[in-house]
Amino acid sequence: MKTLKNFFSTLVLMLVVCQVGQINASQPSPLPIYQNVISDISLGYDCALLTGTIKLVGGQIFHIKDYKKRDDNLIKTWKRLDVISFEAKIVDEALLLIATPLNVPKEDIVEPYLVFDVLESHSKGLKIVEIQNDGEFVKLSDNSVWEFSFYNQFSTKKWSVGEHVIVQGQGEVNHYDFINLDIILAKKATSATGAFVIH
Repeated sequence: MKTLKNFFSTLVLMLVVCQVGQINASQPSPLPIYQNVISDISLGYDCALLTGTIKLVGGQIFHIKDYKKRDDNLIKTWKRLDVISFEAKIVDEALLLIATPLNVPKEDIVEPYLVFDVLESHSKGLKIVEIQNDGEFVKLSDNSVWEFSFYNQFSTKKWSVGEHVIVQGQGEVNHYDFINLDIILAKKATSATGAFVIH
């Protein structure tokens, strides 16, 4: 009887190990990280306004036009390899990007309004290379493929191949923010949220 009990205990343990092995084997691969990393920043005064240019590691160039939250001393601390996030805002039929530094105490945050330099950044950064199923799937120039929910397809189905996009996500959850830098603003389709599918 004791042998039979040991046999069943061993069998149950083996089944548990097999199940755990299957669960571990089915775990998704790590999600990619998409960040806006500064490669160069130059600042200077235009009358009383501290303006300048920010260039990202991908080569995209942005110009500081104004501030949501201004502190000249704080923005002067921005440097190469700092990571910033963007939020799209449409003002007077122009796309402005509110830039916010990541991993900075709230009291040290400065938020400039940036404008994307389309001419200088024409061949730089991520571009849309394919759109499928009315915007449900979008492929980018780095060969990544993204899936968009029905709600987000109200934006992505208006996007076009060749348009520049910014993708933001830390890879902790499969939730990435997209900003289309080239879309005609009248289409009201600047932003969307997508999920990573494959690289």
